[in-house]
Order: sequence, then C-alpha cells, then structure tokens
Amino acid sequence: MMRRLTIMFVFLMTTIILVGCEGKLSTEEPTITPIIPTEPIKSQPNETPLDLSLFENSFGFSSLIVTNKSDIIDGYYEVENEIEFLNALMDQDTKIIEIKNDLNLGSFEVENMLEEQNLSLEDYRSVYRSHSRQALLHPILKETGVGIVRIVLRDDLTIFSKNGSTIRHTSFLIDGSTNIVIRNLEFADLWEWDEIDQGGFKRNDWDYFTVEKSNGIWFDHLTFNQAYDGIIDAKEYSENMTLSWSKLNFKPNDFIKAQIDYLEENIEDNPYYKSLRDQGVSTDDLVIYSSFQKKGFNLGNSTDGEGYEPITMTFHHLEVFNLMDRMPRLRKGDVHIYHIIVDNQEIVDLRSKYSNTSLGFINQGLIPTEQGAILMENSIFKYVTTPIKNHQDSNQDSKYTGSYLIRNSELVLNYRTYFGDSTDSNSLWVHTNPEPSIEFQLRNYEEIPYQYILNDIYFLPETFAIYPTGHQTIHDFDWLYIDTNLH
Repeated sequence: MMRRLTIMFVFLMTTIILVGCEGKLSTEEPTITPIIPTEPIKSQPNETPLDLSLFENSFGFSSLIVTNKSDIIDGYYEVENEIEFLNALMDQDTKIIEIKNDLNLGSFEVENMLEEQNLSLEDYRSVYRSHSRQALLHPILKETGVGIVRIVLRDDLTIFSKNGSTIRHTSFLIDGSTNIVIRNLEFADLWEWDEIDQGGFKRNDWDYFTVEKSNGIWFDHLTFNQAYDGIIDAKEYSENMTLSWSKLNFKPNDFIKAQIDYLEENIEDNPYYKSLRDQGVSTDDLVIYSSFQKKGFNLGNSTDGEGYEPITMTFHHLEVFNLMDRMPRLRKGDVHIYHIIVDNQEIVDLRSKYSNTSLGFINQGLIPTEQGAILMENSIFKYVTTPIKNHQDSNQDSKYTGSYLIRNSELVLNYRTYFGDSTDSNSLWVHTNPEPSIEFQLRNYEEIPYQYILNDIYFLPETFAIYPTGHQTIHDFDWLYIDTNLH
C-alpha cells in the first residue's frame, strides 16, 4: 500500500520545498524559491512520534533505480560470522544479507578461518580476495591483513544490519552491478601511516567502496572511520548513486592511537615521523592529526578518463567531521548535495598550532572539474577554508573546469559567517583558484529528476539530534521497505 510521506514536526514551522522535475539538457537554471533563514522555534520533546518514513526512500539519484526489498523471501541470508557472509555472497541467488554481528574481513583473518574448515581463499576468489596492497606499518593490519569484497555482476542485492554491525579490515568493489543497497553498517580500520609519501597516501588503494560500471547504488545510515585512500570512489559508468543519513567520523580512536604508539616505539626506522617529533609535534597531536581524513570522494578517478559523463550521485543528510579534501571531487558528471554539515574546526585549530612545521594541511570542499556540475543546497560548511575549487589541473584549458551552484547555504569562517547563494553579489561561495567560472548546467538532466524536501538550515543540528546519522538500532523499523512512489 502506498505510504504517505509526512514531514518531521521540527520542520512544520519552516519553509518546505518539494522539488523534482525530469527533463533533458538545457542551459536554463532551475527556479527554486529561496529559503529565508529564521530563528528556530524550540519544540517540546515527544510531542510527535518519529517520522521514519524519511528513511524509506533514498531521495536521490538512486531512487530512480532501487526497488523495494521487503517482500523478498527467497534468497534471504542471516549471517553471524565471516564465513557465513562469504557463503551468502557465493550464492548467486542471494538477494538479502542481514549481518547480525561484527565482521573482521582482513585477508589473514579470513584465510585462517577458512583453513579451519579445510578451505582456502582460492575457493572464494569470485567474491573475496586478499588486497594487492598489504599493510607496511599498522601493527593491527600487519596481523589481520587487508581484504577486498567483490560484488561483481550482481543485481538486486541488499546488505544490511538491524543492529548496526561493524565491518573491519576490508574494502569493497561494486562492479557491473545494479540495484545494490548497503544500509546501517559501520566501516572501520582501513588506514595506516604513510611514511613513504609523507602523508600523500598514494601507495595503498584502500577505499571503503569502489564503484564502476554500476547503476543504482544506495549507501544509507553508514558510519565511516578513517581510510587510507578514500571513502567512495566512482569510476566509469557509475550512475544513480546516493549516500544518505551517514556519519563521516574522522576523530581520534584506539586504531589511530595504536599506529602512533607503534611509530613511537620504532621511531628510528621512520624518518618522516621522527622529523615531526623533532619539530615539536606531540604524540597526542599526531593522533589528532592522523585521525583527519585526507581524501573523501573521487568521482571520476583519472584526468581525461572515459565514461565519466553519466556519473550521477546525491549526498544528503550527512555529518562530516574533519575531512581535508574531496567533498567531492567530480570529473564530468553531476552531483547534488543537500542537508549536509561539514565541520573542520579541529583541522583549523591544529593547523594554527603547528603552522611552522612540515605537517601538511589541506582544507577544501567541493571540487567540480572537467565540466562536471555540483549543485549544493541548504547545507553548512564550518571552517572549510577553501570551500570550492573549480579547476585542479596544471593545464588551464577550460575543458578542465567544472561548474557549481550553491543555494541557501551557510559558510562559517574564523572571521565571519555568510549565508546565501553563489550567485549573490559579494558572495563568499566562490572558488579560490584563478580560473574563471563557467555557467552552471547539469550534464545529464535539465533539472534534478527526483523529488526531495528542502528545510531551513537552522534546523539541521536539531534534525541530526532527533534523527541521528550513521549506524544504529531503530526499533520497529523495516530496513528492507523502500517506498518507490517518490522518485
């Protein structure tokens, strides 16, 4: 039965806009009535029940493809350990995998588990492999190994947890697949210190997710901790993706501390680390610095690559803490962002403390390039010192420049706070590189082709307090029900 989308009570006293219109290419800019910020009106607790229908549709590009899963009976696996998870993936008829416990999927860990059952990694090669780049310096990953889970040539697959389980020590490849849903999980422990490139993070291709030649991917209610390379990378022909209601939690944790403890114990073997200590950087501050995520989202992974034009991805309802770069970097495709908060205050604070050292600090957000287009609406950037770059190539040809349009969004800096659009006179929503702007135009559509709800940004913190982002337990919520009537 068709479910009616209701609006959260905290938004009943704000301006609400429902947007969505499909079309073909046009140079005309879509018209949306600006939302004038107002002071929030405090609501009384428990005066209205939570509106969980907010989670029943991706409200993004993936809503054009992803289908309801709640009526699936055949091909449903409940898995309690790593081998059961891999066995479920091995079955090509599997449609749903419910993860009931945390999974440690490092290659050495999995290999040892398989040997206990007289099996080998080769038996599972189609769905799982040892990563080609193993850890050099992290003491935990040197013991566990690093794996890669392969979701290849699959259709209609959902991987989720009712209790918000954690997956560690592995990356995921989604290749040649359609209608894939990943919900309510935490991803952790896929990072190590970069001694070779002194913080350039070039050696290990450890992204939590790499997507290529796939259509209709919904990442929802996920928590991401630090990764060596990026969070989600999209390669050629990656279409209709959404990341929603998720937390990028790049703060100190025991995994980061274990790395710094190891480097301190082996300081003479790691000259870059030693040089930082000799410059007066404390171990506590190196834990904080190492917790910052260097790279976020790389959509179109190489200069002048082919097949990037159809890249389409939505980011909405995200809390992002201490992401240095790529929120996202886009080549040639279209990105829509709304209702996100990026908070980089800790990056700014640490940079001011160690401005005379060789610690490298990047602090930038949107990077549309190669004619890619980014539309961001009703969002907040806090202490992102370079909010926009529209060109990131040594060649100044305009074909390497991207376009952007910012609407009804707030930029908080040390010296002032600005609310408005990128088209306002004297706007602070401008790119900082010297290349000129190009006219904003979505590449694949005339307008955003799905419906979504825009609310006053002053309610975003309250929204995230009532409806937390990231992995969690939501009682009496059906993670498999997807309302396909809104798209």
